[in-house]
Amino acid sequence: MLQFIKSTIAFIGAIFFSAVNKLFCSPCVQKYVAYFWLGFFTVSDAMASSKGAGGFTKATTEIQSYETPVANLMKAIAAVIVLVGAFNVYFKMQNGDQDVKKTVMMTIGGCVAFIAMSEALPMFFK
Repeated sequence: MLQFIKSTIAFIGAIFFSAVNKLFCSPCVQKYVAYFWLGFFTVSDAMASSKGAGGFTKATTEIQSYETPVANLMKAIAAVIVLVGAFNVYFKMQNGDQDVKKTVMMTIGGCVAFIAMSEALPMFFK
């Protein structure tokens, strides 16, 4: 009798797991399950982001107040690069080094990069 009950439970379990497997493996059900999780994560993300919106707004206005000083600092660094590069080029020309052209290009490139970054900085916060 015990063997009959065990085999019956195993048979019913196999049918149940087979039905569940067929149900969740069909493309239609998989699509709906994917839509459910997508909606769930979208709603939970929207709820989480609404709580911190004030903090992000405050941080953005705080960072925007630093734009002008940082841009001026970057322009000052570019001026230092030009001065150091000019002395470096002068000394290389006096010593007859062969890589004067490379030094000039590196100096100009560094200066242009810092000027471009200082001008592009405010665009990140608009």
